[in-house]
Amino acid sequence: MVDFQTVGMIGIGQLGLPVAGNLIQAGFKVAGFRRSNMHEFTELGGRALGSPAQVARESDVVLLCLPSESASRQVLEGPEGLLAALEPGQVVIETGTYSKAFKLQQAQQLAQGGARVLEAEVSGSPPMVKARKAALYVGGEADLLEQCRPILEAISPAVFHLGDYGSAVSMKLIANYLLAIHTLAAAEAMNMGARAGFDPRTVAEVIQKGAGGSAMFGVRAPMMADRAFSPAPGPFTTLEKYLELGRAMADELGCATPMFSAAEPYYQRALGGELRNEDIAALIKLIEADSRPGQGGQG
Repeated sequence: MVDFQTVGMIGIGQLGLPVAGNLIQAGFKVAGFRRSNMHEFTELGGRALGSPAQVARESDVVLLCLPSESASRQVLEGPEGLLAALEPGQVVIETGTYSKAFKLQQAQQLAQGGARVLEAEVSGSPPMVKARKAALYVGGEADLLEQCRPILEAISPAVFHLGDYGSAVSMKLIANYLLAIHTLAAAEAMNMGARAGFDPRTVAEVIQKGAGGSAMFGVRAPMMADRAFSPAPGPFTTLEKYLELGRAMADELGCATPMFSAAEPYYQRALGGELRNEDIAALIKLIEADSRPGQGGQG
């Protein structure tokens, strides 16, 4: 039986910090490790540890929240890596998004080290996670999910079991594929509203209340209206890997991609220029720049 008293977290960055905060608010003891400053984490009530191995030794369940495959490899391997300290039957929950092939290889490594592994892909921006409005896409054994449900539901009440390990990352890529399309569509609509003479804040409020609203419009349209692009809850640099993985998945499955193919060049322009560290809501700047001059708008 899994003991849920202490959750260990490896990776307490932009996404990991609100995840840790939710767990602490729910009453879990959270011990964590990251390579850089952990002051914000300890201010929330977390306990800072010195290595991935120490996290494994002092936690009942280990939650990984790392930004890249290379970061994951560094955490798993070496004398102070996670694999060196796992106990037989210890649970590891992987929240990072990587290629499906890498995730399956990583799960095999962890299983060979004695761990039971669950993937829990987080669909939502850091502010959505903090507000417990994100969704968790879960892949792995159903009985393990039920054992881990108190942890998962502390992060978000919206928990969806999608099948075997690896299924969750596929759904996450579909979700972020659509996010990219929705954000560009929101930028088009907000630009059109401003050029039609409406206050952008009015456009953001009114459209969201009707048939044209969406989760992404609700998040990004107000940011576009307020020109609030930095600090960025979801910068272009973060979305970059999802664009690559989403494109690879669509191509592998033989999908027609008319809307994603139209959106991709805008994201590549942003990544190649001064917008790369701004929130993806800054797509509206490119839409405005491409619009016919002399018709109003935000400039």
